[in-house]
Amino acid sequence: MSTILIAASSEVLKHLAAPLKKEGYQVEICSAEELAQEVKAQAPDLVIIQADPGRAHSLVQQVRSARQDLLVIMALPDFSEAEAARALEAGADEYLFPPFSPLEVQARVSVLLRLSRDRRLLVSSREEFTRLFQETAQSLFFCDKGGGSCKLNPSLRRLLGYVGPDDFLRLPQTLEELFHGPEDVALFKELVFKTGDVSHVKIRLKSREGLPVPVLLKDLSPGAPPEAVGFQVQPVGQLSPLKRALQGLVEHFIPRARDWLALLQLTPLLGGRYEKMKKLGQGSFAEVWLVVDTEALGQERHYVAKIPLSRAANPKFRKEAAICQRLAPHPGVVALVNTLEDDGKLILIQEYVDGHTLGDLLGEELPRSLVERIILQLIDVVAHAHRNRIIHRDIKPNNIIIKPDGTLKLLDFGAAKILREKEISATVVGSRPFMAPEQIMGKSERRSDIWSIGVLMYLLYTGELPFYSEVEKLLIDLILEQEPAPPREIIPEIPSALEAIILNCLKKNVEERYNNAIALRDDLLRQFPHYGTSGGRWPWIQ
Repeated sequence: MSTILIAASSEVLKHLAAPLKKEGYQVEICSAEELAQEVKAQAPDLVIIQADPGRAHSLVQQVRSARQDLLVIMALPDFSEAEAARALEAGADEYLFPPFSPLEVQARVSVLLRLSRDRRLLVSSREEFTRLFQETAQSLFFCDKGGGSCKLNPSLRRLLGYVGPDDFLRLPQTLEELFHGPEDVALFKELVFKTGDVSHVKIRLKSREGLPVPVLLKDLSPGAPPEAVGFQVQPVGQLSPLKRALQGLVEHFIPRARDWLALLQLTPLLGGRYEKMKKLGQGSFAEVWLVVDTEALGQERHYVAKIPLSRAANPKFRKEAAICQRLAPHPGVVALVNTLEDDGKLILIQEYVDGHTLGDLLGEELPRSLVERIILQLIDVVAHAHRNRIIHRDIKPNNIIIKPDGTLKLLDFGAAKILREKEISATVVGSRPFMAPEQIMGKSERRSDIWSIGVLMYLLYTGELPFYSEVEKLLIDLILEQEPAPPREIIPEIPSALEAIILNCLKKNVEERYNNAIALRDDLLRQFPHYGTSGGRWPWIQ
């Protein structure tokens, strides 16, 4: 019986503990402060943590320091792409969010525990390796570390078509016989002698009939004998409708036929190349995944895939791809790595940005020099967009990310628009507290981005939004009708010239604002020539 340790508020606890106890798990409760101590005392198989974004990373680190292999699920206060991404970046294996459906809670916990058990089985001690190699339903092989002779387990033999009584004498004995071509042999030898992550690499084996069989290699070296290197093999591709139906029948009527099921479990690759690793979030039009490039080696193999929920979103994705290409290269714009079609959907493969969103940092007291660096970089990337006749239309803290080296990236040009003959976009998009009056009325233009920058400057210098209400109708009325309180009334130390720049950005009449981000930057640097250059670093920047 698996033990689940939960650190959550009483309100969330009742939604998590009951369905898990009903499923037969032993459920233990503790506070966030007792978490690390209870992990050592209780030795749970999995922990579920509820924490605010500022504490999530430290709590996961505490758990990992107590038990490196412990499974962690983060219970989010509600769903958002940013919150989910932060939970996974903090080191969680999975996340849950309200209303905490009992079936979903049970399913996510049971799947994680099953995957963990399977992994431990495959990398068990050297004494167990021979038995596992023969009996596991996973396709495996190992070879000597010189890259010479190799041995295939029964599952891999079946995958390659060696199923006849006389096929044992025809089994591949060398890498040249196992792999489809010389380039595959060369790639494998590079993997054998490479240090670091060598898993999730696509390579072609050779079937009994001499045909290529594309597979993913996953390193199993910890479980192999010391003189050998072992790999798990996962066939890749999409199951045909017939095979999907056969898999369902086998699972239903012959549940113990695990060897045959293993042959039907293909790993789908986006565009035949990118393997999904973790789901980072989902919006109205798309889901976002962390993916690995199975045709590349080295450290820079991880990217973000934006996958439309339906083919109807393809035109929107083509527009976003065109905008990213127009703006490249620029240090403040997320690079578009590739576009591909999969199942009729246009998928964007983009640079994976490791860092913290500006929304993560707003709870901290940020030094003035750091605020200046962020504002100047933001204005620079928006000025670059405006020079290229692009308006972003959704500038907000959670669409701004700061990398560990201090570089700012402006994310999500999915709401952006290319201006052509018309200077105004008649579409209502954006996030309410950062939307300009004309944007609320469905008439976005360059100076709508200026308003959003002004809201962010006001927020960074005063710690408050210029317009805010929990009631959306009241918030809209404030933006449309009320003037913001001058920043110096909140923070008297703000220079009067800087206050004038912020308030210029927040003029209700669009004609009274800066014409574009270039004009804003020029005025800011004219008034403050050393703005953004006085040094200072984020506390967590290396």
